[in-house]
Amino acid sequence: MAEEQPWYERAFAHEYLELYHHRSSVQGQQQVNQMLGAGLIPKRGSVLDLCCGAGRHLQPMRASGLDAVGLDLSMDLLETGKLAGIAVRADARAVPYADGQFDVVTNLFSSFGYFPDDDAHHRVLTEVTRVLKPGGRFLIDHMNAEVTIRDLKPESIDERDGLTLRQWRRYDAENKRVIKDIEYTLEGMEPRRWHESVRLFTPAELDEFLTQAGLRVEARHGDLDGSRFHLSTSRRQVVLAVRA
Repeated sequence: MAEEQPWYERAFAHEYLELYHHRSSVQGQQQVNQMLGAGLIPKRGSVLDLCCGAGRHLQPMRASGLDAVGLDLSMDLLETGKLAGIAVRADARAVPYADGQFDVVTNLFSSFGYFPDDDAHHRVLTEVTRVLKPGGRFLIDHMNAEVTIRDLKPESIDERDGLTLRQWRRYDAENKRVIKDIEYTLEGMEPRRWHESVRLFTPAELDEFLTQAGLRVEARHGDLDGSRFHLSTSRRQVVLAVRA
């Protein structure tokens, strides 16, 4: 029997954009402006947006003057964003770019922790280090585990324009993963169902993974605007690390 397709290959189809419709191009532009204003990314230089999706951050990075390219595994999202020529379809564990090519690598909106084992997560970070120039910076935006677990909403329903989205969430403490089951129903059609499973990292765990990959943690913020990180209240942990 063929092995079941991994969740991260099934989940990122066009329905994904409806699920996260609030993650719009307008918000992407605002967040790029915040990162530029806070000095989290430079105003000039080469950037790889790792797991770029449909390009909601990649496009405004390029519009700002950055020499930015993207990478994502989902052809659906790459085609939706019309990213031909500026993004490649590839696995983050095997980045198809040369050693020392980028001044900055970004990984935004909790696009890390998808794989079923931590060896794979180590490989992703090793690839990040490899493609960064010496002194290059890695900016990773991930959930803050403590707040995410505490505030996890078990169930929600969203209805709009003939679409019903039901979501069920739980925390798998043994494997340190937030698991979300999604049911997507368009009026008059059979529901489509899929799930997401994302590994959470405490700040100490994430720092250890980054250090093991040859990156030096320089700062941790509570959001992409460079605000201060608070362990018990910040929903995000935005970490800036530097290649030695």
